[in-house]
Parts: sequence; C-alpha cells; structure tokens
Amino acid sequence: MSRLDGTLTESIASGRRRVLDLATALPAWAAVLLVWTGGRIVSTLWLALAFPLIGRALPENAIWGNDHGFLNFLTAWDGQYYEQISVHGYPTTLPLDAAGHVAQNAWAFLPAFPFTIRMLTASTGVPFDVGAPAIALLAGLLATYLLHRLVRDRAGSAAAMWAVFFFTCGPLSFLLQVGYAESMFLALVFGALLALDRRRYGLLTVLGVVAAFTRPGALAIPLVLGVVALVRWIRARRTEGVRSLDAFPVAERVRVVAAGVVMVVAGFAWPLIAAHVTGSPNAYLETEMSWWVNFIGRVDFMPLTPWFLIAGRWLGVGGILIVVFLLVSYPVWLLRRSTRRLGFTTVVFSASYALYVFAVSLPMASTPRLLMPLAPLFGSPELVAKPWMRWTLVVCAVLGQPVLVAVLWLLGPP
Repeated sequence: MSRLDGTLTESIASGRRRVLDLATALPAWAAVLLVWTGGRIVSTLWLALAFPLIGRALPENAIWGNDHGFLNFLTAWDGQYYEQISVHGYPTTLPLDAAGHVAQNAWAFLPAFPFTIRMLTASTGVPFDVGAPAIALLAGLLATYLLHRLVRDRAGSAAAMWAVFFFTCGPLSFLLQVGYAESMFLALVFGALLALDRRRYGLLTVLGVVAAFTRPGALAIPLVLGVVALVRWIRARRTEGVRSLDAFPVAERVRVVAAGVVMVVAGFAWPLIAAHVTGSPNAYLETEMSWWVNFIGRVDFMPLTPWFLIAGRWLGVGGILIVVFLLVSYPVWLLRRSTRRLGFTTVVFSASYALYVFAVSLPMASTPRLLMPLAPLFGSPELVAKPWMRWTLVVCAVLGQPVLVAVLWLLGPP
C-alpha cells in the first residue's frame, strides 16, 4: 500500500471515529432525535422522488381518491380505509363480491389510530391527510426513543444506537411517516416491553389494551407476560426462603394475572365487536381472509398453516422446506448467547410475536411491515459487534429503502 493510500485510509478512519465520538457524547435523547430526523429526511426524499411516477405506474385512482396531492400519496393504500373509519366509522353491513363472499372492507383495520386522528382533526380542523402523517411521525419518534431504552438497558448504548439507526433509516422506515398505524403500534409495544421489564403492570395493561385496538398481534404481549411470570415463579420456588431478586410475592402474582386476563380479553374483543355490529359471527375473519383470495384462492382458515399453503402453492416442495428451515433456524438464532444479551423479555417477545405472524398471517407484501416489532433484534451484539456486519446492514439500509418505496408504496400495497 502506498503512503498516500495509507494516509487516506487513516483519514477516513479518523473521521469515522470523530463522528462516533460526537454521537456518543450527545445525550441519549439528542442522539435519537438526530438519527430519527435524518431518517425522516431521507425517507421524505425517496417518497418525493417516487410521487411524480405514480400516474405512470398505476391506473387512475388505484391507490387514492380524486385528490392527487403529495399528502394524499402519504395516506394511500390502507390509509384510505383509515380515512373512512376516521370520517365515517365502520360499516354496519358487510360488502359482498359478485359471488356473495365478504369483500375487503374497513373491519380489517382496528380503531385506535383512525379515532386518534379523528380527535385531532375535530379539535384542530386539519384534514386527515395532514393529521395521519403527523400522528405517525410523533408516534414514530416516541417508538424510536423507547426502542433505544429497551436495547440500551440490556445491550448497552452502542447497540441501542445501531438498533435506532436500522429502525429509522432501514428499508421499511418510510412507514414511520405515512398514514398507517405502524408507528403507533410500535410505540405501544416497545413501551409495554419496558413496562414489563420494570414490573409496572398497570402501565403494561393500559399499553397492551390500546395496542390490541391498534394493530393485530398485541396478544403476543400477554403471552410474554405469562412466560416471564412462569419463569419467575419457578425460580422463586427454587429459592424459597432466600432473599432474591426473583422473589415473586402473592400480591404481585395477582397483578400479573389481572394484567394478563385484561390484555387477553382486549386481544379477542375486536372480532366479537365486529360480529355484534354487523350481525355476522365471522365478520372479522372473513374480512381478513378476503385479502388472501388473490394469493391462494378461498380456503378455510386453520392456524399455523398459511405459510405452508402459500409456499406449497407457489414453490412446491422446495417452498415448504424453506418454511421448515425458517421455523428451525429462527429459534436457534434467538437462543444464541449473543442474542440473549438483549434480555429475556425481548427474546421471548421476539419468539411470541414471530409465532403470531406465522400462525395467522399469509406471507404477502404486508409481511415485512408486520415484522417491524422485531426491531429490538437489530441491537443484537452478534450483529453490531462486528464491523463487517454493521456496514453490510448499513449498505442494505441505504440501498434497500428506495427499492421498497418503489416496490411496496409505488407499485403495490405494503
């Protein structure tokens, strides 16, 4: 290597160290705000570049209404359903297709996000296409800060900042500023996990209940609570009579059971509400499955089978083997010592939530955003401790976002 090359390499390394030193010298909230702001600027740029192409890419009114402004572009696709709910509420009669089956409708989308927007628009007069991205932005900032605290408490500040970077600047980060409920759900989930770690069961219950009416998947929270409580109970039995951090007094057990029961009831409430309002016992299930028709036709729902169904339909035996490989490799990775450094609660949640996604959802364009609650895994020391792995993920984040903006937001619904 020439002296010039060596000097250039040293200068780059020195500059990188100065940037890292500056980031670590900032207060945690300031560093998180800085990274989040940078991520939102980059996402806005990519969305703005995609916006002029929408008229050529899709037929008229394919993803939005008659107003073709940029803010309507940010509230497109499923955002139209959230707008219907925010403005008009839910239909009392389920729409049917030509064959008499339930068609896609607003009952697939839970009310916390659109009703929050309704409160904002009613109190301020701002339109939905302003209120929805605004609430998503604020909720995304809160989710980012809570993610930082969740990872930092177990894996340290450096791992937490890397997790924040991949979360706010990664391929799916543009969803943190569009008219979707993802930001709100993520803030509630990360807050609930922190509350569980701190054994603040009242706060956990409130966050878990609101999450249950924000996005599907909140049942993973009481499942995590149950597993954590069971482990603590077993450890308490082993150390009975000995002063221990794992001590599990009766009063606390009662609070745990009460929190779990309330969150489970909330988690199953929406299908019952849909059935009561529409008069159709399977209103919610049939509505959800109306999105499956274009992928696997009409089938009866059976838990734990959707991934096998679509893999077998499109890829044959090879697809089924891929699903089996994922089912084996993911738990093995979670059980690695480096991943377990993220904390027992985070690891159990990552397993529970992934189980939910596998059990009830069909892999389609929306699957990547369904996996966003697994963002704490970006702080795994196994990923962030190795420079080559960190910079590989950085490159994937930088290059992946414009690709997914084009594929998921420009050409098809995420």
